[in-house]
Amino acid sequence: MSEKEKLTELKEYVDRKNCDIDLVNPYACTIVEGLHGWVNASDTWEGPLADEEAELTKTNIDALIAVFAGLSDDLATAIANAESDDEGS
Repeated sequence: MSEKEKLTELKEYVDRKNCDIDLVNPYACTIVEGLHGWVNASDTWEGPLADEEAELTKTNIDALIAVFAGLSDDLATAIANAESDDEGS
């Protein structure tokens, strides 16, 4: 199996897992909204501190989603570079 094929297989796996966990598929799905909503909810915890914690949680979740999307993008770049290397051989 060539490097390009291995990277393509890995990217497909990453994209599939991103969709499976409903975090992100940068090309088809949308980012899940409301993952941080449980932090400031009437049945758990309300108030100014809960608002702050909800915002911090949202920031952390958004950063995590960006990492998963970035991994897919990085793999796409590696695939493109592997393709160029194959053509040069």
